[in-house]
Amino acid sequence: MGYSQESNNQVVKEKLFTRDYILMIVTNGLLFFGFQFYPSGLPPFLKTLGADDIVLGFLTSLIAIPAILSRLIAGNLLDRYGRFKVLCLGLFSMTVLAYFLGVFQTVFMILLIRGLHGLAWGVSATGSATAVTDFIPRSRLGEGMGYFSLSCSLAMAIAPALALSLPFEWMFRLGTIFFAGAFILCLFVRYKKIEANRQEKRSLIEKRSLMPSFVVLCSNASYGAIVTFVALFGLERGISHVGMFFALYALALMVSRPYVGKLVDRIGCKAAIGPGIIALLLSLVLLSFVFNTFTFLACGVLYGLAQGAVMSGTQTLAILRAPKDRLGAANATYSSCFDLGLGVGALIFGFVAEYTGYGLMFLICGLTQVIPYVVLKLDKEPDAKDCTH
Repeated sequence: MGYSQESNNQVVKEKLFTRDYILMIVTNGLLFFGFQFYPSGLPPFLKTLGADDIVLGFLTSLIAIPAILSRLIAGNLLDRYGRFKVLCLGLFSMTVLAYFLGVFQTVFMILLIRGLHGLAWGVSATGSATAVTDFIPRSRLGEGMGYFSLSCSLAMAIAPALALSLPFEWMFRLGTIFFAGAFILCLFVRYKKIEANRQEKRSLIEKRSLMPSFVVLCSNASYGAIVTFVALFGLERGISHVGMFFALYALALMVSRPYVGKLVDRIGCKAAIGPGIIALLLSLVLLSFVFNTFTFLACGVLYGLAQGAVMSGTQTLAILRAPKDRLGAANATYSSCFDLGLGVGALIFGFVAEYTGYGLMFLICGLTQVIPYVVLKLDKEPDAKDCTH
């Protein structure tokens, strides 16, 4: 499956870069660009309105909690009613709410709209990630999702810096424009028809996708610790160019995901996940002992490569293990665990750092990666029933 046989007996790969696949990549890129304006751009704006640090901290949970809930509901709706209606609803809601953010500029109204934005974000992001899987040949799923994820990585690398460099009113305008562009583009995608029994009650969680989802929860918990504390840790150790850690991490992640995606298609998902977890563990343990800039930045590169391997393998496995009529639920299960890991990691390792300091906290954080590695090894299921490996 996944290959065609020509008359000269050469095996030819199925086409990946189709019209609809490219449209979905651009749609997702515009969605992520719009979304990534606000996490960095809104806090300074709220400060000018008189918001304190407690309110700014509350702002993050106003996105995360509704997003996780709406992802699970959206996954079920995507499988029951198809991709078009759900994705369009999510993107249209993101556009309207972004416009209202620029209109109702009070602390209370911005917090209220951001809570609703969290709901719309969960629907949009899950819808986009599910719709694109319909256009990727199963034999090239790892590679296809790797290229698709580049749109997310580019947005995360560029949009926050762009938002901070613009006047506040332009942040609101551009956010609305990006979301509107994503909505308009999604109207031109030729979605595949989904056959589903709408009378059948289905779980919001796809059980077959739980193992890879748990692994990414653990790996992203470490990123919660990284994104929250690595800058403070670097300054504590007297390291210069602390911000370069994230730039090199993003670059390594962007390089590794498509490459590892191709590798996953050839040798299997678990063959990439296992070494990725080990590299993740090593990068965090090494980070806990660094006292110079070069080693500090090298840890950022190794951590990015490791995360790329874990994400590529787990996302592909979560999709491949699910039945074709449960791809929405599989994506929702995976992405909810991805988001949950980030929040839980920042919270748990924040408490750990309070009592141990940053260095020992990163050592403990690295050693916790033994847990997903053991879970992976204890899993006796093959990569997927219908996988081509």
